Amino acid sequence: MMKPYFPMFVDISRKKIVVVGGGKIAQRRVETLLGFAEDILVVAPEITKEIRELYEAARIQWVETSYHTEMLQGADMVLAATDDAQCNEQVVEDCHERGILVNAAHKKELCDFYFPGVVKKENLVVGITSSGLSHSEARQVREQIENALDSLSPLSLPNDTP
Repeated sequence: MMKPYFPMFVDISRKKIVVVGGGKIAQRRVETLLGFAEDILVVAPEITKEIRELYEAARIQWVETSYHTEMLQGADMVLAATDDAQCNEQVVEDCHERGILVNAAHKKELCDFYFPGVVKKENLVVGITSSGLSHSEARQVREQIENALDSLSPLSLPNDTP
């Protein structure tokens, strides 16, 4: 039986987030994180055009190199999103040794947290996960929620309550 993960909304606005990898998965993670955090460091020898544009616009930091343990200095949260399983697993091991929360895009069993599908509309934020079992199902639910929220008028959205 798979252990359940506790859903939690966390203020990451002042947290240092390191994303190891510069491909499409890393790009999607960075684009989502930018709605919640400002201190994002991408570590990758190559990056997508979209990540490069974010870097050139000074919205993220980028170190044009392969992963080295020193890149974790000061990190609060790390996402290992390379296409190299061995590199991702080294990132996970290094994070666990340092008590840093880590997500490995290639293997759900190594994750301290799942990176959710996120729907954000005004003051409402919805996170969706299938516990790593069905990304397509989570994507379908995210799209349905986006469509449902788009049909609501701004006045009918609930206020945040702690």
